[in-house]
Amino acid sequence: MIEELTRLGITSSGLEPATAVHKKPIPCERIANGCRALSFLHNRAMIDRGIDLFFQSIECIHIHCGEFIVRQWLSQMWFAHGEVLLNQNPEQIRRLSHLLCENTATPQVFDGRTTASQWICSATGEHIRWGVIAMIANYLATYAMVTNSSDPFFQEFNVDRKSLLDDMTEVSDVSLRFCRESGALDDIFICALLEHYNITKYTKGEACYTTYCIGAEVNSALIAMGLHQEIKADGQVPFFLAELRKRLRAIIYTAEISIATFLGRPPRLSHRYMNLDPPLDLTDPQLFSEDPQELAVAIVHLDEQGFNRDGDIGHVSWIRSSIGFMTRREDILELSLGNFTSDEVRENADIIQRKTEAHWGALPQVLLNLKGGEFGLETQKVIELHFQNVFRQGPQVNSLLLHRVLMHKAGTGPVGLIITAQTILSDVMRLYKRVEMSAATSFIYFLAVHGLRSAVILAVELLKQEQLPVYLNEPLLPRSRTIQDLCIFTDKLSDLDPMFGDKELCEKGRKLISRVLDKILSLPKTVDRNCHGSSAPIQQLDTSVFTNNTIYNAYGSDGYLMTDDFSHGMSAPVSGPDHAFRLWLENIDGQDWIL
Repeated sequence: MIEELTRLGITSSGLEPATAVHKKPIPCERIANGCRALSFLHNRAMIDRGIDLFFQSIECIHIHCGEFIVRQWLSQMWFAHGEVLLNQNPEQIRRLSHLLCENTATPQVFDGRTTASQWICSATGEHIRWGVIAMIANYLATYAMVTNSSDPFFQEFNVDRKSLLDDMTEVSDVSLRFCRESGALDDIFICALLEHYNITKYTKGEACYTTYCIGAEVNSALIAMGLHQEIKADGQVPFFLAELRKRLRAIIYTAEISIATFLGRPPRLSHRYMNLDPPLDLTDPQLFSEDPQELAVAIVHLDEQGFNRDGDIGHVSWIRSSIGFMTRREDILELSLGNFTSDEVRENADIIQRKTEAHWGALPQVLLNLKGGEFGLETQKVIELHFQNVFRQGPQVNSLLLHRVLMHKAGTGPVGLIITAQTILSDVMRLYKRVEMSAATSFIYFLAVHGLRSAVILAVELLKQEQLPVYLNEPLLPRSRTIQDLCIFTDKLSDLDPMFGDKELCEKGRKLISRVLDKILSLPKTVDRNCHGSSAPIQQLDTSVFTNNTIYNAYGSDGYLMTDDFSHGMSAPVSGPDHAFRLWLENIDGQDWIL
């Protein structure tokens, strides 16, 4: 730009990029607060062990700032400041707090030739920044968040799990505040803010206003940095950083659409106004390689779509594939919230389904195999199994959402919804068979988030099926298996972490399912109903809470529920948008109905 203005005869005086930063005095209060935050970092052994265990846990699949970066940040922090942090000498800690504030207020310097190691070193050691402190605290807090309270780690270091989570969250919060006060809008800040957001969602719940505000800041920071536009490696941005930014953008977009769908609100990011060019499916060692030839070979080895050819489903494979499914979820959300006629809803639903199939067709075979088939439980590592299940949940949730919109706005029946709910709950319960998964706090959270809605749908529909005057020869829901899955599901829900922000909501869902199961098991046996089909009708549940009309026989000759009449299907709360279901479940104790 400066060169172009010069050619036009406009003087360049004063237009050159700034070569020095005008430092402002750092408030004493900020330095003092920084000292208090640094006091939590005195136990090097505990922090190192916690970070090690975090990267061994299944939760680390969701991170966007890789192990390679975090470990170098940590090791160089200890090398330069480990003794100061250990001894906690007031004057030395004060100088370290001052250094952190100065560094944070100074923009990171890099260009297209900067290597990954150089970029990492520019934010740690003597160049340590509050954003890096926030990242380290976030990962330790995340480990405490997803780990059972009985884990030997807490006994080994004589620390209470909740206290560690609270302390590290506070360190992260203070560090992020210092970044804001210093005007440090950069990659490290957004990464740290996103991790802090994930912790807040877990501990306070997705509907909490605090969570809403932090999520808004994550989205705003992304836009303010211009990451909604094309991201490319050039003379100012090195290749590895461009790829990291694409990963980060995809994760932030995915998180925003997910929570917007859950809360039934308009999204604050949209694929219509964003460039969502996916990152290349490179491993961290490949991406951070400082050998240009090695990196070039890795890129050439990718397929035409940018996926690896090794048949591996890794972190970036999941990110790449999720973008296409999440843009379709945004389209479904628009159908749910927008003003559309029934015909328009059906027409748009067909378009969404065609685009979904086209996206499936562009995926590598190893991912396509997960579309309908079952994945094995015996031979895979837990983290690989978790990757596959997380991947499957994306399109399945889309299908569930779309069926609900079609029922609510186009008058279609519940069969598709029920079948999708069966698939989702079946996948979740199959994972439960792995002992390592069933014991993990993060899995119980996963089970609650992905299974609760489907479990309620199946419980209510099974009750309706059981109340039919004559039992079906081929019922849509297999009675024994469905009851067994629902019983196991409600039992696992009782193991939810007390620190889980939506625990109360899940507890109400658990009680509802249990009451429905009790009602089902108290009904006359199937054989009795078949033998006495002409006798007095069975006393039925008042389903006005679930549907607008009473149950009547709307099953066809094939034994399946006919889909012509929406009123025979699910109720508005159960089959409607997530936010309607949530509000209904939150107020279920006040509902005027008795099972």
